[in-house]
Amino acid sequence: MVARHTAPRAAPRGPAATRRAAIKADRDGDLTMGLPVKGRAGVGKGTGPPTGPRIDGANKPGRGGILDTLVQRAILRQASGTRDVAMREERAGSARGGLVELRVTGWNKSKASGDADGGVSSLIRWLEKKASSRLGSRVRNVKIKKSQVEGTDLIVKVAPDDAVGLLRMNGFGWAGVNVTVERLGGPVESFSVVSSDAEKTKAMLRGVLERRYDHEAKFLNLSELAQDEELKSQHIFDLKSTASKFFPAMMRVLELSFDKPEERDAAVTSVSLANNDLVDLAAVTTLSQTLPKLQNLDLSNNKFEKLEHLHNWRRRFVNLQHLILTGNPLEQNDSNYHKDVIGWYPNLRQLNGIQVRTDEEIAKKARTTDLPFPIRSPLFKDEGGIAEQFVRIYFAGFDNDRVALASHYYDEQSEFSYAVNTQAPRDPNSTQRSEPGEWESYLKSSRNLKKIQQLPARQARKYRGTQAVADAIAMLPLTRHPDLASEARKWMVEAKMVPGVPDPTGASPGGVDGFLITVHGEFEELNLSGQPSKKRSFDRSFVLGPGGVAGVRIVSDMLTLRSYGGTQAFEPENFDAWTEPSTILPVAEPAVPGLPAGLSIAEAEQTVAQLMQQTGMTLSYAKDCLDQVGWNYLGAVEAFGKVRGSLPAEAFVLPTA
Repeated sequence: MVARHTAPRAAPRGPAATRRAAIKADRDGDLTMGLPVKGRAGVGKGTGPPTGPRIDGANKPGRGGILDTLVQRAILRQASGTRDVAMREERAGSARGGLVELRVTGWNKSKASGDADGGVSSLIRWLEKKASSRLGSRVRNVKIKKSQVEGTDLIVKVAPDDAVGLLRMNGFGWAGVNVTVERLGGPVESFSVVSSDAEKTKAMLRGVLERRYDHEAKFLNLSELAQDEELKSQHIFDLKSTASKFFPAMMRVLELSFDKPEERDAAVTSVSLANNDLVDLAAVTTLSQTLPKLQNLDLSNNKFEKLEHLHNWRRRFVNLQHLILTGNPLEQNDSNYHKDVIGWYPNLRQLNGIQVRTDEEIAKKARTTDLPFPIRSPLFKDEGGIAEQFVRIYFAGFDNDRVALASHYYDEQSEFSYAVNTQAPRDPNSTQRSEPGEWESYLKSSRNLKKIQQLPARQARKYRGTQAVADAIAMLPLTRHPDLASEARKWMVEAKMVPGVPDPTGASPGGVDGFLITVHGEFEELNLSGQPSKKRSFDRSFVLGPGGVAGVRIVSDMLTLRSYGGTQAFEPENFDAWTEPSTILPVAEPAVPGLPAGLSIAEAEQTVAQLMQQTGMTLSYAKDCLDQVGWNYLGAVEAFGKVRGSLPAEAFVLPTA
């Protein structure tokens, strides 16, 4: 890791960095996407967005702005329930196919007018190329069939399906001039009628996205949004109610433009949100859900004052390579902010145009932390080796010094419980036999909820606080776990980052990022003389959060004990391939019961965390709220507002004293 003041300077790489020069800074603009004010928002002094087409009727403001509450609700309701019919290509001209005539004007005074043909050939190639570069997987190769020059007009003939793509280029800039594209003989006939305000809104948002999308660079330019003429005409930023719903709605339209998330990730690798007067990420946080594999991100010339204002995207873009934060007050307020930012993004190569990691350093980090121990579980996601170090230290301490272990990892808010599962299947190859009383030393404090029905008994078997946990684990029989290095086949260790872990300092009411670590394995139970007497299997789930003397504390520890069941259930068929880093293939996360189709676990976690932060609800209540509305975020916020007064105190995260 290289500090900024010593790092060698390198030319910015990637579209988000290289295109910065083309984005004029709105240094005294008035856009505040998160907190717009009537009469100010949308009146910035920037030079405006990239030129592009104008949607018919765009200059006619809708009642109360196009994204008033009812329309916004309709957008997301329709978007989540059906495919994006209105976003399909509309056919122009006869349904039976004849060519459609279009007139192109305003081109004759371009920089290409000095060409032998006055720039006509260059113009036609440009029209075909730009009309073919579209968002989504249904990209058409637009072809102009015939063309002729009539005075200052260029008359072109195209297939009906290509006409709409060309007409959307009305107002685009080419070779120093803006060209006009219109149909000869009247408006384009459409066989996909836009019949509702929600569909019109989606069509408008789709137009904004396409005007700002560079197909070749895979770059989506969302800078200076307040200067976009289309958005200004719709009064998007006049009111806080419309501005707060605008970006989530636009991200939803972007999602619906593609059949699969993989296609969306491949089509958009770079995004700029520069010059938007952002004071935090509240208004744009859904970008991390829509484009989780973004590689280049430009946040320059906004109003981020503290590192906390960027926490919503902490560790969210796992593939991020280039990040730009220049022109924010954060640079003056926190001279060491870059150290934290570099730690958030394990694949970050450049920060503000300065190289902070080499490809070799990233490859080495992946080998040493992402694939811990000899165990290569595809569900093991680590950050800085935290999970790996915890597993190594914890089980060694559990076998040798439980009192020291308790003071090292548990605090007064930590909880521990264990349960004996006497019905679990045994290893069919085991020669051990059941013996009377073999669970006698465990059953007194076992918290098996299938057998313990009374609330006082359940509460008595949950241990809270350092001393209580230390006493509980000290009463358990002595153990010896297999060596992690030499007996890797006897372990299955999974880890993933989870949001919403309680913050012991109370600084983050919505919780902080932590780890969920699940361990499956076995141990030998030792007698008083230290000799093995019984082999057991176990499953253990830890929730880790920041804090404690070790920098990591155990929030929750649940242990399940069972008769020895062998390792066949989690041992791969080809162990060598499983443990060899060069042969590991990415494994898709399995579908989770209860989540809508297409919603990944990572996206669900981010949505829950966002709702917790906005409402102050606990993890379980936030998830239940989203379940009830089909994981529609805005619907969950609305539902929360209706029942907030009737929720019990336990539904909310309370700052720790």
